Amino acid sequence: MIETWFRTADVPAAERLDYWRELAARLCGEAAIEPLAPGVFHAEIRALTMGELGVVLEHQSPFSLVRTTTHVRREDPDRCYLILLEEGSVGFDQDGRSGVRRPGDLIVHHSRTPSVTHGGTVGRSINLHFPRTLLPPVAGELLGVCLPTGGGLGALVAGALRELAVLPGDRDEEALRLAGITLDLLAALCHRELGTERPATTTPAALLGQVRAFAQKNLADPALDPAMIAAAHHISVRYLHRLFQQEGQTVAGWIKDQRLERCRRDLADPLLRDRPAHAVARSWGFTDSAHFSRAFRTAFGLPPGEYRKLAQPLNDRLEQARDGAA
Repeated sequence: MIETWFRTADVPAAERLDYWRELAARLCGEAAIEPLAPGVFHAEIRALTMGELGVVLEHQSPFSLVRTTTHVRREDPDRCYLILLEEGSVGFDQDGRSGVRRPGDLIVHHSRTPSVTHGGTVGRSINLHFPRTLLPPVAGELLGVCLPTGGGLGALVAGALRELAVLPGDRDEEALRLAGITLDLLAALCHRELGTERPATTTPAALLGQVRAFAQKNLADPALDPAMIAAAHHISVRYLHRLFQQEGQTVAGWIKDQRLERCRRDLADPLLRDRPAHAVARSWGFTDSAHFSRAFRTAFGLPPGEYRKLAQPLNDRLEQARDGAA
């Protein structure tokens, strides 16, 4: 984990706004940023970077940040931002949703469409930023909506963010674990707000069984991936990976193994002897014949064609034996 402090007080007054613009662009992408109060602009930031995730504790003078369609087209970091406002007031507008955030408000927004942010007073906030792929699918329905933090799940999300913001810079594992918990809590909060909570009786083992059954039904779909599975079960991709990790597996590895087993079975089936091996592979979601051949050989010790030559005569003899016994 990397800890960094940014203070406009560390640079000459005439350069402070440009310095802040550069810092903001690193986080949000290209944007037009202007101060909203007379006098020297002030900002102070503590940033913790944890691979693709990061948390920012910031305190700054009032400002406006506008990302236009042109800005988005030129640069999109494809990130999401979970923001807890601690002090001040901030107006926000994105995807047709607008409002004013006040202390204690929690909001999620993203970098893929134009947005306007304008701080009416000196503000202090905590910002957890992460790749859009880690956004819990259910949270997509509440982008730009102020989420409650006065109690229950909202208070837990806010509390987790506050803990992240003050963690020492040498607590890497704790920070990553807490960030994952925060996103899981966000998913639970969004389900609560939308009235789509998963029943409390759904245990991790039961959920894993549902996930596997869904994946097996969709193995033939080349688009089957962790994001698709997570969205179908209203969980975060991160939590999906955690379910499989507890079984010593990866999601992608398990899907590949299931597809290879279906291909092995079909290649050994006498009724499918006229179907080319590449067609068998394509019917189970493999789109690259060379990749399929390598993966099959690694899994079963023979290329698909050689495996079929060995398996078909054996199946013929077994069939003849069964006919003779009858």
